[in-house]
Amino acid sequence: MRLLLFDIDGTLVRVNGRGREAVNAALSSLMDRPISADGVTFSGRTDPAIVEAVLAHNDLPATDALIEDVIATYVETMRDVLTPADVEVLPGVSDLLARLDAHPEIHLGLVTGNVEPIAYEKLSAHGLDEYFPVGAFGSDHAERNRLPELATRRAADHTGRAFRPHEHAVVVGDTAHDIECARAVGAQAVAVCTGRYGRDDLSKHDPDLLFDSLGDPSAFVQQAL
Repeated sequence: MRLLLFDIDGTLVRVNGRGREAVNAALSSLMDRPISADGVTFSGRTDPAIVEAVLAHNDLPATDALIEDVIATYVETMRDVLTPADVEVLPGVSDLLARLDAHPEIHLGLVTGNVEPIAYEKLSAHGLDEYFPVGAFGSDHAERNRLPELATRRAADHTGRAFRPHEHAVVVGDTAHDIECARAVGAQAVAVCTGRYGRDDLSKHDPDLLFDSLGDPSAFVQQAL
């Protein structure tokens, strides 16, 4: 029995810069002046952590209230501007998810830095949302390492299965942060080189498995399960 917990950006889909544009727009609107996220790394971070970093980058106070306001405005902005054409499903993802979903001993969930509404907004653009009834999100906690345990508890509640992170969970993602959050709860870490980081970068963090892409669903199933 396995619980596969997938990251979204760089692992399942790309949105080709729309998220960064929306963060810039949200902050610029609230501050009533141009705000730039240039130079701030988004990959692997939760949305609240990204907003905090962008605020600090622009010498603005990262208060809880301001972060909440920015996130709320960001969600509205993304819903307004994101179209299916902006969302690129990465190679092999659709076939892999269909195959995993059909397996009686495999359950799927999310561990993503996206806040929950945006996670499902991105996935629903091409019907991938139907595979993920549960997950843990940036809106649950700014610290990514807290998310796998929460996602596992929610999956256990949803399925009635006694999932435990160190026994059943597999975290699949494209950054060192995904590997780290898997390690934090004793889960298996599967890294994929479809985001900003290549094989040399990710191998330094010793994932249990490392794939160049998810383009070969058979290889993933044989090795990861």
